[in-house]
Amino acid sequence: MLLFTSLIVLFGVVRTDEPLRPQYHLMPVKNWLNDPNGPVYFNGYYHMFFQYNPNAAVWGDMHWAHSYSKDMVHWIHLPIALAPDQPYDTNGIFTGSITIVDGIPIIIYTGITHDNQQVQCQAQPANISDPTLTTWIKSPLNPLITYPNGRDPSTAFQDNEKNYYLIYGYGTDELGGQAVLFISKDFSNWTYLHPIHSNRYDKFWECPDIFNITNRVVLKASLLGRDFWTIGDIDPNQLIFIPIDHDLGEFVQLIDHGKFYASKTFYDPMNDQQIIMGWTSEDDNLGPQRGWQGFHTLPRAIFLSEDGLELRSRPIEALRTLRDSQSHRHFNDIILPRELPFQLIPNVNGNQIEIEINWQFPMNQNLDFGLIVLSTPDGTQRTNVGITSRNNTTVMMNWDLPGWDYLSVPNISESSGCQLSCNRDNRCQAWTFVKDQQINKNCFLKSGVPFLISNLDCVSGVKQRENNEQIIWVYMNRTLSQKNPNAAHGPIHAPVWLEATSTNNQWFLQLDIFVDHSVIEIFEPQQGRFAITGRVYPEEDNANNLAVYVNNASSNNENIIVNTIDIWNLNTIWA
Repeated sequence: MLLFTSLIVLFGVVRTDEPLRPQYHLMPVKNWLNDPNGPVYFNGYYHMFFQYNPNAAVWGDMHWAHSYSKDMVHWIHLPIALAPDQPYDTNGIFTGSITIVDGIPIIIYTGITHDNQQVQCQAQPANISDPTLTTWIKSPLNPLITYPNGRDPSTAFQDNEKNYYLIYGYGTDELGGQAVLFISKDFSNWTYLHPIHSNRYDKFWECPDIFNITNRVVLKASLLGRDFWTIGDIDPNQLIFIPIDHDLGEFVQLIDHGKFYASKTFYDPMNDQQIIMGWTSEDDNLGPQRGWQGFHTLPRAIFLSEDGLELRSRPIEALRTLRDSQSHRHFNDIILPRELPFQLIPNVNGNQIEIEINWQFPMNQNLDFGLIVLSTPDGTQRTNVGITSRNNTTVMMNWDLPGWDYLSVPNISESSGCQLSCNRDNRCQAWTFVKDQQINKNCFLKSGVPFLISNLDCVSGVKQRENNEQIIWVYMNRTLSQKNPNAAHGPIHAPVWLEATSTNNQWFLQLDIFVDHSVIEIFEPQQGRFAITGRVYPEEDNANNLAVYVNNASSNNENIIVNTIDIWNLNTIWA
């Protein structure tokens, strides 16, 4: 049996091929440029290693920079940990992880050679008694692994015979994206075994992690520009990972529904929880002009749903220490009128804030309403964090669900045939039938539930669940978020299944929203059913107000209500 709990799951840096010289998350000062991607816990401190270009806010000359913390929230800068100064890493120090081996934290990372080959290398602290682990020494045996030509080694794990196992990302034309598996007795001499898992949703996987939560094995990886998870088992004889249900690359398996990539996970022994952190790249063209590129997302605790079949996440409890208690504002029992294009929340503003809001709204109605952040007083520049629902999502005439297609079903002449094809396919979560297209190119099955868009040429539907749940969409509308035509303006969304209640035919939904200048992170904290990360770049200095809106209200005169809303300004993370 493989024992994922036999090692503290620790890791170092994450990123591979995008430009990085970013501003640290939740920091208003813009002159420190780095990309943290997860802490390592050792001897009472969390250590954050991250890819960093010390010379420019563009891709190139990648080092590993370093910060440390006592609580994973407040950080102190340390000198650069690793520089590309050897023939095996002269073209860059790429993603890696840390594993505790006989009480010593050992970095294993991808080095890029002079001829751009990807090789796996090691380093360890020069002084294990130094609590800051400031100085690191590369192994004289480097490079330790030279084949296959992949990258992003994950934290190692062990079996009952004390063998170490290591995975990293790879891909081939034959098998598609892969996590390849290695074995070692001493953590220095590694033998390649085979892909532990692969599929053809993408040609290459980045940043794979494998870990244990509540006695279930979770595999995650970065592909298709997103981060996916799958839950399964490892065959102890063949040493391959077998998904229980859905697989990496299916959009029902997203870790975050927004701008979130190259995440890494680790076990936090102080709070007995698995932590995940991701990287959110810029969504405009002005990174070099600003002097930084990319953020690290907030640390999130990840856990399983009650049935053990879904990965969930929420912000770690320690983030509450960032709240400025004197800035706290509370409102409750706000009944929104049926027509409300825009209404400011009085005497509240900020661009580095946290908002907890509890919505109450009628079931089975066509609704569209929400909260506005980073808004000018007149609403001409703003970002909507909204909720939309339909009275019936089984068959929706004149609506499209664009994207996330995995199959075009042949020989379909009516929308009912498309619906039937979806219901018969375990992968299918939703479908769209295009009425004016020829047979064989008119029925599209989707591995997730995209955001609905009005389209007279389409009929769409969502595969219904048997336990009387109803789907809604939580979204971020960025149409008016910025004027820059080279910034992203498209919506970001997450589908959410709500359970029926007996309370006045109403739905209840809590959102925890973090706004940090150009980064917005949205969570459903009670059950951790989704996370959304988005980037916006308001140009107006006074785009720091909050407001509410109602685009579509209930047809039965039932109210949309803000049960409670709590707002805090957030302090800096820098200790």
